[in-house]
Amino acid sequence: MTQAIVQIDGNNFYASCEQMIDPSIRGKGVVVLSNNDGCIIARSSEARKMGIPMGQPYFKLKEKLKKLNINIRSSNYELYGDISNRLMQILIENCEELEIYSIDEAFARIDRPKDQELYRWGKELRETIFQKIGIPISIGIGKTKVQAKIANYLAKKVEKNSGIFDIANIENKDDLLNQIKVDKIWGVGPMMTKWFKEKGITNARELRDMSSDEIKRKFGVIGQRLQYELKGTSCIPLKSKPSDRKEICVSRSFAHPIDRSEELLQAIGKYILIGTAKLRKSHQLASAITVFTNTNKYSNNFYKSHASKILDIPSNDSILMLRISLELGKKIFKPYNKLTKAGIILHKLQSDQYQQKILFNNQDIKEDLKKENLNKIIDIINRKYGRNTLSWAPSIIDNNWSQRSNNLYNIKTTDIATIPTVIAG
Repeated sequence: MTQAIVQIDGNNFYASCEQMIDPSIRGKGVVVLSNNDGCIIARSSEARKMGIPMGQPYFKLKEKLKKLNINIRSSNYELYGDISNRLMQILIENCEELEIYSIDEAFARIDRPKDQELYRWGKELRETIFQKIGIPISIGIGKTKVQAKIANYLAKKVEKNSGIFDIANIENKDDLLNQIKVDKIWGVGPMMTKWFKEKGITNARELRDMSSDEIKRKFGVIGQRLQYELKGTSCIPLKSKPSDRKEICVSRSFAHPIDRSEELLQAIGKYILIGTAKLRKSHQLASAITVFTNTNKYSNNFYKSHASKILDIPSNDSILMLRISLELGKKIFKPYNKLTKAGIILHKLQSDQYQQKILFNNQDIKEDLKKENLNKIIDIINRKYGRNTLSWAPSIIDNNWSQRSNNLYNIKTTDIATIPTVIAG
């Protein structure tokens, strides 16, 4: 049976989630802002057609957005994460094998039917996802991951494709590959792009047809693999099991500068609890902690500092990590500095399936089990009722300096209390 590689992603995912949860803005221009309402990180297709650029600071476009009557939303990662989980669950049920690539994107393996056509399958999948979670998706189909990415691009850009495109069933792909600029090919970074352009390679067809030996001499197996994928030979396998994280970083900018040690320690405490919850979710332990902070880099008296500690025994215990991080936070605080950002890094991660103990240390196993059970209970309650339902006192922050979210839509799919009640007549 012939197999196909499929790439599926949510169209304008963050903006689509906002339109799903708030029907009053469907079909209208929507932009989503980054943390602290800083920059535009997502646009609906309507906002894109109005010429709103990505990555621009919100304050620079505020008046233009107002004139165009474009809806502004602060980022709501709790909502996006929940919709992503629902999306991936539907994909798992409809694919032979799935690799979750990002919050809104996945690769899949599909067995082709006897007639080799997957359009009906793709159409039904799009309808199912829109019916169940209310967001549009695009589906690119090819023989390899690189071909599937190109097909997905064509599914979005060519209106007659209706969100689905199968490049593998097209014999002469030259005209299609000519439309794909070399810097738009998945896996081609800035350094590769520069070299290809110097060689006169400007699109996917030219890259596919150039000398394999020349690519291999410059970029080794990675470059050669990319070319083979363009030709239809699969070299990049699906990863149905995600790779273990190497480190976890949690950092935020403040709504306004802070200059008190209590405020810095509250922020660090908050971030360490988020980080340790992520550790437990991924079944990992951290062997080291780093905390850091800085002022505005454009200020006259720029200040930044960090402090680290290697743990005697790797851990994901919130109580232990909180105590250590607060000690480190005191070391990096310097009076009279207007701090604009702080964060923590948990690194040297390892699996929690084993834990190297200290040979001559009489550890209290019962006490360790109590801490482990307490962390589990807190995680379960926070997953069910929201991240901040249960917390530790040092991490309770003052909302006056927490991140700006002035345009946050408060209805959530993760909180039953915020879901609107509909009364049928």
